[in-house]
Amino acid sequence: MTFSTWNDFVHRLRERLSISLPGFTAQQRMLPESRKGDPVEAAADARQSGVLILLYPENGQVHLVLIERTNDGGAHSGQIALPGGKKETFDNSIYDTALREAREEVSLDSAAVEIIGRLSPLYIRVSNFEVHPVVAIATGRPELEGSAFEVARILEPALSEIFDAQSEAKVYSNTNPQLFWKAPVYMLPEETIVWGATAMILSELEVILKEIFD
Repeated sequence: MTFSTWNDFVHRLRERLSISLPGFTAQQRMLPESRKGDPVEAAADARQSGVLILLYPENGQVHLVLIERTNDGGAHSGQIALPGGKKETFDNSIYDTALREAREEVSLDSAAVEIIGRLSPLYIRVSNFEVHPVVAIATGRPELEGSAFEVARILEPALSEIFDAQSEAKVYSNTNPQLFWKAPVYMLPEETIVWGATAMILSELEVILKEIFD
């Protein structure tokens, strides 16, 4: 991924996000072969969720903020995720949801970031959420602190570190420890696996960035 300046990166990504997106075609790259096909339509009663894709420059690389969720027994506990969560009635928009959740989970100062667009929504059947990825940028590394109740740790890998580490791994269901399958993943250091919905969202980002920068 080659760009001249951070402003150039932001400008080109913002423009690309304003037009038609690759959507499920890009998302399903991170699905097991047996699950590839047509996208699953969101249920009529699906809950709405906003997650934040926060990008910032450091040492000539573009970095991303991820979290490892605490093991709370939920469907997505212990997984690597983007900061985010359920849209509440007091949220004026899905943008407000993503920023509020990032503030609650990693103490992000929303005034220090700028929203530049969105990726395609993704329906997660196991939890009945339709997830809307919001893309934001910061001019430098943000000061973050994880919520003791929701976040086991904060990860800030470079995008190149993520996208150069595609692999296949055995992943287990949180709701049934006996259930597992092989799936495409992004493999980070310390055997940290990014898979499932988060990997599908990042896959669309990867496809877009390769399209405009490679």
